[in-house]
Amino acid sequence: MTGQNGRARTIHVLQLTGGILAVLLFFLAILSFIMPLAKAFSPLVTEGFPASGYGMRRLARITGYTVKEAAASTLLALLVGLPAAFLVARRKFPGRRLLVSFAAIPLCVPPLIVALGYISSFGMAGYANRLLAPLTGGESLNILYSFRGLVMAQGFYNFPIIMATVADAWSQLDDEQADSARLLGAGEARCFFSITLIQLIPAIISGAITVFIYCFFSFMFVLLFGATGGTTLEVAIYHAGRSQMHFTEAAVLALLESATAITALFFMSKAEDAARRLKGLSFRGKSATPLPVGKKEVPFVTAVLLIIAVFFVMPLLSIILSSLTARTGGRKLFSLAAWKQILSMRSFFLSLRNTLLIAAATSIFCTVTALVQAVLLTRPPFKTKAVFRTIPLLPMAVSSVLTGLGMTMLVRRGQPVHLVLAQTALYWPFAFRQIQSCMAKIPETVTDAAATLSPCRTDGLFRVIIPYCRRGIISGAGFCFAMSCSDATLPLVLSLNKFDTLSLFTYRLAGSYRFPQASASGAVLGLCCTLAFSLSNRAKMTEKIHGLS
Repeated sequence: MTGQNGRARTIHVLQLTGGILAVLLFFLAILSFIMPLAKAFSPLVTEGFPASGYGMRRLARITGYTVKEAAASTLLALLVGLPAAFLVARRKFPGRRLLVSFAAIPLCVPPLIVALGYISSFGMAGYANRLLAPLTGGESLNILYSFRGLVMAQGFYNFPIIMATVADAWSQLDDEQADSARLLGAGEARCFFSITLIQLIPAIISGAITVFIYCFFSFMFVLLFGATGGTTLEVAIYHAGRSQMHFTEAAVLALLESATAITALFFMSKAEDAARRLKGLSFRGKSATPLPVGKKEVPFVTAVLLIIAVFFVMPLLSIILSSLTARTGGRKLFSLAAWKQILSMRSFFLSLRNTLLIAAATSIFCTVTALVQAVLLTRPPFKTKAVFRTIPLLPMAVSSVLTGLGMTMLVRRGQPVHLVLAQTALYWPFAFRQIQSCMAKIPETVTDAAATLSPCRTDGLFRVIIPYCRRGIISGAGFCFAMSCSDATLPLVLSLNKFDTLSLFTYRLAGSYRFPQASASGAVLGLCCTLAFSLSNRAKMTEKIHGLS
C-alpha cells in the first residue's frame, strides 16, 4: 500500500510539474506575440506619426495596391473555385478524386514552391513561352512579372480553398426548394441565382474571407515576381524595417495593414452572419449523390478542367521537371545534375536538419499552448469571458513580417529560439482549432465524472481530457509542423546568423537564378510539408470516422 501511495504521489508530482510547465509555455507564447508587436509599434509613441503630404499619399497608394491585388486574387479564386465546387459536389467524372485532393495544396505546399513553379511555367524562359515561341516569333511574353501575374499566381494557388469550402456546403444542400421552383416553371438559371446561390452565400463568404486574408498578407509571391512600380504593405514593411531601418515608417505601414485586415474581417464576418440568417438555408443529414456529366455540360467541364490543368497543375509539375532538366546547347535535356549538386552541398543537409528541428520544436510549443487555451475555455471564468475567446483570433490579423520585425527590434540578431517563439506566437491558433473541436465533442458526463472521481484536476486532465483529444492534438501538431517547414518569411526577416532553413535555402537559390537547384530543394521541402500535413489530415479523418461510429 505504501508503494502504491508513493507511486501515486510521484504521478501527481509529474502531472503537476507538466501542468505548470504547460501554463508557463502558454504565457511565453502570448508574450512572444505581444512584446514584438508592442516593440514594432513603439516608434509611433516615441517619434510620432509622420504627417507629410507625400508620405500620406504614398501610404494610401501602397494600401490601395495591397487591397486591390488581394481583392482581384480573391475574385479570380472565386471564378475558378465556384465551378470547381459544383463539379466536386454534384458531378461524377474521371479525375474527380484528383480534383478533390487539390484542396490540400494551399495548406501543405509552401507559397515559395508554387512561386518557383510559376516561374518555371510562365517566366521569361518558362514552358509557356517556349510553347508559344512559334506564334510570337521567338519573343517572350511577360506574363508573370506584372500585376496580372501576381493575381494569377495567388488566385489559382488559393482557389482550392474556395472549392473545398463551397463544395462541402453544396453537397449537403436540400434540393426540395429548387425542385419545387422547377415544378412551378422556373429555369435552371433562375433556380440557381434565387435559391442555390443564396443558400451557398455563407460558405462563399467564409472561403473568400480566408483567401482575401492570405492574399493580403502575401509576401513571397510579391517578393519574387511582384509588379514593377507596385508594392504591398507586407513587402513595404520588410524593406522599411530591414533594408532601410526606418522603423517609424514600418510601424505606420504595419498599423495600416493590421487595421485594414481587422476591418476586412469585421465587415466580412458581419456579412457572413447576415447571410446565415437568410431564410431558406437548410441542410440534409446526408450528402447529395453526384450525377454523371450531361452532354450539354461537357464543354463547360472541359473548359474548367483545362484551365485548372494549365494554371494550377502545370506549375506544380514544372517544379519536378525543372529539377530533372539541364540546358545543353540551347536545349533542355533530362539530367540529374541539379539533384547531384544539392545533395553534394553540406549547407543543404544543414538546412534540412535545421528545418526539422525548428518544426518539431514549434509543433510541440504550439500544441501545448493550444491545449492550455482549450482547457481554459472549458472552465469558469474563462468560459464566459469574451476576451479569452478572442485570443486565438488575434494572431490571424498580424503578419509574419510584422512579428519578425518586432522580434529583431527586441533582440537585434535573431537566434533559432527566437524563430521558434515567433512561429509559435503566430501558428498555435491553428492547433487550437483542431484541439478545441475534439474537446467540444467530449460528453459532459465524462468531464463531470473525471472532475468528481479524480483526486486532483491535473489527474482528470491527463487521464481523460488529453486521451479524448489525442487525434486533435496529433492533427494540430502535424499542421503546425508543416506550417513551420514551409515558412520562409520569418527566417528571412529574423536574419538568423549562419542558420538557414530549407525554405530560406531554396529562396536564396532562386534569388541567384539557380532554378533547377531551387526546384530540387523545393521538391524536398514540399515533400516534408506534404508528409506532415498528411499525418495531420489522417488524424482528422480518423476523428471524423470515430465520431460517426
